[in-house]
Amino acid sequence: MKIFNKNRMFSVSYFALAYMVIGSIFVFGRVLFAEAPEPDPFFLELEELYRGDKKYKQLPFELDDPHKRPKNGPTLKNVIHKTNKEWLKKWISNPPEIVPNARMPRLMLNDDEIEAVLAYLTSIADNELPKQEWDPYLSKHEDEMSDEEYEKMDVLVSGGKAVWGRARCNLCHPVKGEGGAVGVGPDLGTIAEKINRDWLYLWIKEPKSYFHDTQMARYRFNDKELRLLIEYIMRDWDFIPEEEEEEDEEEEEEVERENEKTSEHEASESAEVEEITKSSIIPEGSLAEKGKRIIELSRCFICHEIEGVSDLLTIAERDDKPAEGFEGLLNDIKCMTCHNIQGKGGTFAPELTHEGSKLKESWIRDFLQTPDIIRPLLKQMPKFNLTAEEAETAVKFIEEYFVSEEIPLEKFADVEPTEEEIGKGKELYDAKGCRTCHTMAEGGVVGPTLKRVGDRLENGYIFAHLKDPYREMPDA
Repeated sequence: MKIFNKNRMFSVSYFALAYMVIGSIFVFGRVLFAEAPEPDPFFLELEELYRGDKKYKQLPFELDDPHKRPKNGPTLKNVIHKTNKEWLKKWISNPPEIVPNARMPRLMLNDDEIEAVLAYLTSIADNELPKQEWDPYLSKHEDEMSDEEYEKMDVLVSGGKAVWGRARCNLCHPVKGEGGAVGVGPDLGTIAEKINRDWLYLWIKEPKSYFHDTQMARYRFNDKELRLLIEYIMRDWDFIPEEEEEEDEEEEEEVERENEKTSEHEASESAEVEEITKSSIIPEGSLAEKGKRIIELSRCFICHEIEGVSDLLTIAERDDKPAEGFEGLLNDIKCMTCHNIQGKGGTFAPELTHEGSKLKESWIRDFLQTPDIIRPLLKQMPKFNLTAEEAETAVKFIEEYFVSEEIPLEKFADVEPTEEEIGKGKELYDAKGCRTCHTMAEGGVVGPTLKRVGDRLENGYIFAHLKDPYREMPDA
């Protein structure tokens, strides 16, 4: 009977292990690439019906699609400097419980295995990260501050909230489930619990220095703006975990009674399975060596670059030479996280493939430096703090390469409508119910405002769009 039980335990353990491996393959297969948000089926139907093959102008460089990066997660080189170990333990144990929109699957590791993983991650990390100088009072809890210190801190937090708003951080990042329309950033609702402010400073200043394939833009914040934003993130209640209510005594007693009902036979059987499983996963050696083996068996390298851990499949070497001109700008502020160009990129913001034939040059130049309100607030483009030279570089490239010969720009260039034509246009505007969706002095809010559309759009594009709205915008 004892031999039978032992064989049965081996069978159960190997079945469980096989189940975990197959499940991991299924889960990791889904997160191997960062996926752009799924387009609406109606969009695809219209595209097939109206668009056909769009003619692209050959670009002088190859576009990098941020939604098709080789690894979906950041490098784990210095992750122990990013956050504290207690938070990492909880994160590795159950990611969705910590961050609601987490992409990382639950690995089903026990406490000893998690300790081993952390030991390995500590062994590959740098000794320390560059430190920033902070005013001493900022390391205090609010309750420990003097009235003067609290007022100074409060001013910083208010300034940081303004920086957050201009940067439209909430477009990509939900906070406690609110926002994050682009669908690419983690929920920041509990970030203050775990983040190291020195690491956060370096990350926001230069995201690619930590994660080369990040979808986050470099905003070119100056030192003052960085410090304001960080103080807002570290202090505001939106980024602090909500306190959990204590369980009622009756509920606690009920849990204790349920635990006492567990039989000794079931406990010993569970322990035997755990012992067999442990011996098959964790090898002999130092804690860090065990952690490395657990990382390999958990296939963490599918999503993360991990020093000392080899990939199953060789990934083509990346050309880390900094790009120049518009290519460098495109990759630096991550335009294609939201915008689509020649079939690559995101679907959240307008397509840029023929933007040079759509928008007036002067308007593009001004908008890139100071984005105007032309769409609902939750879809507004962030302010990336571009210089005049960078904006000019973008304008020249857009006007040369993002163009379409099918849009009759020359036919309507410098055409001044007569008073009679303006009157007829107004009659059509009213008769066709344009104000139902669009607004000028008054009207709807579903479509873009038309208040200054003549300053923004080329005459030829307006003509082409009214004639066939779906040609350039299948989801119009």
